[in-house]
Amino acid sequence: MIHNHLTRHIRLAATENDSRHLEQFIEQICDDYHIYDAYYGNILAANTITFEILRKLQKEKGTTIDVYFNSSPEGLFFTMQLKKHFLDIARLYEKVRSKDPDDPSAYSGELQPMMMIRMLTDEINLDPDEESITLTFHVTGINELLSLQRIQLLEKYYADLVKVQKA
Repeated sequence: MIHNHLTRHIRLAATENDSRHLEQFIEQICDDYHIYDAYYGNILAANTITFEILRKLQKEKGTTIDVYFNSSPEGLFFTMQLKKHFLDIARLYEKVRSKDPDDPSAYSGELQPMMMIRMLTDEINLDPDEESITLTFHVTGINELLSLQRIQLLEKYYADLVKVQKA
């Protein structure tokens, strides 16, 4: 597994037991980025559902699924290599891309997992050249709020310090 603060990679066996390794991978990333609550749940659920779709499509024993993580100021990006199942995922995504989220039929049958992924992510990008799906989470709003809170605390601290020095 490649591990640094901006990019990471894990190769998972396409088995039910390896979903726990994916969960650990995501949990570590979210801990490192201080992502909790709803964003953590969205990231974990969307990636787990994607992994489960791919796992079920894999018929050959010994098949692996590569998961790549990248971070930038725009957000967090989780990419899964689809290999020969790219067209299956693309077909599912095309069916839900224009569906109305308020339409109950969008959450039924084979569309249900892909619709859930769509609702949990900020963006889904399919790359036919790399045969991959990238789930994007724009979590910069959390960091911006935290930064603003810290700025306000620092401004208050310095204002109080100036008052004490003048007294």
